[in-house]
Amino acid sequence: ANFGITALLGWINGDVLSMILIAGVFRLVMVHHVTFFINSLAHIWGSRPYTDTNTARDNGVIALFTFGEGYHNYHHIFEYDYRNGIKWYQYDPTKWLIKGLSYVGLTKNLRTCPEERIEKARLAMQLKYASQKVSKLPNAEEVMQTLQHEYDVLMQKMTDYYTTKKRIMALRKKHLLKSMERLELDFKYKELKQSLLLQKEKWLKLSQMEFAFS
Repeated sequence: ANFGITALLGWINGDVLSMILIAGVFRLVMVHHVTFFINSLAHIWGSRPYTDTNTARDNGVIALFTFGEGYHNYHHIFEYDYRNGIKWYQYDPTKWLIKGLSYVGLTKNLRTCPEERIEKARLAMQLKYASQKVSKLPNAEEVMQTLQHEYDVLMQKMTDYYTTKKRIMALRKKHLLKSMERLELDFKYKELKQSLLLQKEKWLKLSQMEFAFS
């Protein structure tokens, strides 16, 4: 189709060869080079909130010009997720298109990474970055022990929260929740959620505390 349309336009203008070279070959070369260039930028500029095992970065500016592909760090660690920008404010029209098509049956079985895995990957990187800065402090060992302890507490609270959440969802799906059991589980779920949120706030303040010593 690309060749046929280009040749037809060339025939209309009386110069098929020039049209094929300019509108066909040159266009393809430029498209490929721009694509590779953008992909390279996504490995140079930006942040690595989920993993540092590769050079991929998340960059909201690049995402504006690549229909969401700029959230490259997330894409590389959770490559099977159909999304690139997972937060509501992140510009990812490709994600919106795929999701929109699912409502009319044109896409289905959309794969997403479990929220728990995403959270734990992000928090593990926060611990790593905080540890690197803490290592420069005169009381590095003491601060590191506190950091590690609060991180471990956070991980346990997160595991408890998501375990309870999965249990409730599974029982509801099978319609096995009785009235009393539902009340107990709902209470436990809300309690765990509140505890997790408080621990997250505590962890966030602690993980950023090293800036006060720098």
